[in-house]
Amino acid sequence: MQIFITSSVEKNIKESAQLAQKLGTGLEISRLPGMEKIDNNFPAIIQDLKKQLEGFEGDKTFHGIFSDLNPATKDNAIKQIVNKRFQQSFEAALAVNAKSVVFHSGHKGMKHKLSVNNFIDGSIIFWKEYIKQFEDKEIFVCIENVLEDSPENLIKITDEVNSPFLKVCFDTGHANICSQIPHCEWIKMYKQRLHHMHWHNNFKTNDDHAGIKYGTVNFLNIIETLKTQNLSPLIVFEMFNKEELVESINIIRTIIHE
Repeated sequence: MQIFITSSVEKNIKESAQLAQKLGTGLEISRLPGMEKIDNNFPAIIQDLKKQLEGFEGDKTFHGIFSDLNPATKDNAIKQIVNKRFQQSFEAALAVNAKSVVFHSGHKGMKHKLSVNNFIDGSIIFWKEYIKQFEDKEIFVCIENVLEDSPENLIKITDEVNSPFLKVCFDTGHANICSQIPHCEWIKMYKQRLHHMHWHNNFKTNDDHAGIKYGTVNFLNIIETLKTQNLSPLIVFEMFNKEELVESINIIRTIIHE
């Protein structure tokens, strides 16, 4: 099991990288430093990011920019912003030699058949074109469930795009709030599409990003399902409380080495 921690666990990326180094994990860069200045001096932000990661020897993944972005949008003005932010995410991942990039699906969870179908069709069109540059650099893209209540839509998108570099990221905390489908069934349905996971917990009322002990997600069942399905996705401990994150890693390492 290859473990990563989120850079959101500390106040800056440098301190998160130091924690990852201490824990012997990889690091998922969850946001760019100085996002409020991204349109004024993007090259300086990339240089700052690289500087904060100096000396970090672990593997890296990157969480793409996501706020208010829907790659399936039909609005041309909004589409320009989506393309720009996704391109900046690609360039940032390339600059730090990230092995994969996670993007939110962008769907707002609206239970309307036409809306869902438009989202699926629009996402397929977007990703068929956009995945090409990731393929060229052999970087995996993983689409993450956010408000989805089942794996079905993301399965349709990845299958139709049919790229070996377009996979899925299963977020346990999001599914715990938004879905009635057991986590193990998500994993079984995703099968080999599953390249990445975000592990965090909650009590089904708020997206707490809590440690594994603080919620209703059964991580023992998840570990067992991954074993029986012969799956080994990258595991990102996406917990925002440092003590809970370290505690969770220690618990999981004890379990998998028993």
